[in-house]
Amino acid sequence: MDRSAVEGAAHPAVRILEQLLCIQSVNPHYSKDARGERDVAEYIEARLLKAGLKVTRQPVADGRDNIIAEIRVGRPDAALLFEAHMDTVSLGGMKNALVPTHHDGRLYGRGACDTKGALAGMIHMMERCARHPESLHADLIFCASVDEEYAFQGLTAFMSLDIPISGAVVGEPTELGIVVEHKGCARFAVQTYGKAAHSSAPHRGDNAIYAMVDVVRHIRERVEPGLAEVASPLCGSPTIVVSTISGGSQINIVPELCEVRIDRRIVPGESPEQVLSEFERELRAELNDIQLTVEPLLLDPALNTPHKASIVCFAQMVAEELGTDQSLRGVSYGSNASKLQSWKGIPSIVFGPGSIEQAHTDEEWVPVSDVELAAEFYYQLACKYNGSQKGLREL
Repeated sequence: MDRSAVEGAAHPAVRILEQLLCIQSVNPHYSKDARGERDVAEYIEARLLKAGLKVTRQPVADGRDNIIAEIRVGRPDAALLFEAHMDTVSLGGMKNALVPTHHDGRLYGRGACDTKGALAGMIHMMERCARHPESLHADLIFCASVDEEYAFQGLTAFMSLDIPISGAVVGEPTELGIVVEHKGCARFAVQTYGKAAHSSAPHRGDNAIYAMVDVVRHIRERVEPGLAEVASPLCGSPTIVVSTISGGSQINIVPELCEVRIDRRIVPGESPEQVLSEFERELRAELNDIQLTVEPLLLDPALNTPHKASIVCFAQMVAEELGTDQSLRGVSYGSNASKLQSWKGIPSIVFGPGSIEQAHTDEEWVPVSDVELAAEFYYQLACKYNGSQKGLREL
């Protein structure tokens, strides 16, 4: 039997999630009716201020602010970051997307899985820790960020603050698994150029679409077969997809321009810059008679956290105590964790309730039990973490 959030829920993190699901926070990139993160930010700020936390609004874009909260206990050398994003994809065809609904142990609503379930657990964790800061062995920093679903402007802005951080937990749907590796991507556009002519005399022109056929053939016959040789034990092989194509202006003109957009997923050990450079070099070497350009669109590093990093070992210890999976995982999707590690050298894990299989779907949901366990995991990790392998052995 379904019931709405009005009836409440036993666990505080689930109640917070229900309230978050009522607030539309669609990324403005995905819908003209999107409200962005403004209302969710106000909700989180009000809760954390009420809990007595130091809260900072960090402007990122027009009406879009990161919310940063801190609990300082005199251990900045061991500061632990918890980060989760506030934005969601569009409501799409999801019915009652802003009405949190329970059914068979699941909680439905846009963002329930990606990633308001994790966000709710972290908010609850910060509120609990604020009541007993003496139980902490490290400073805590919480960042509710904007724009993860499009261009990660929020995390980029947060990192510009250069706050010392010794380890990080990024909230995403991992089915309560400890993710230490995930894929990144190099997204880019390839343009081929020709010469326009009237379609009644095509020999006077140079068809840019025909040139692009050779580019696509190069990807299928040369690039794709070689990707299996770069496999990662946890993340599998890299992939490449020609995602969009456009060319020509009208039916009676030989097209002078054609463009494809390409998504190349990279694995730990690869860098997006190197992947793009090698792709362009090999493409030009094989198709040296074609006029073309390659334009980068998004270069996102892979996550490759050392398996013996302090944050990883503490996470495994907490997972063992809670009876959740201690094994280390790799996933095919990306997150803000890779930027923390690659750009700032912060050892980072990804952990949260729900499965990526439900993210962005028209029936997005998260198991209620996952939300409760994730909240407890965040709290226990916050209480135990001290940034030191020695301290881990002494616990």
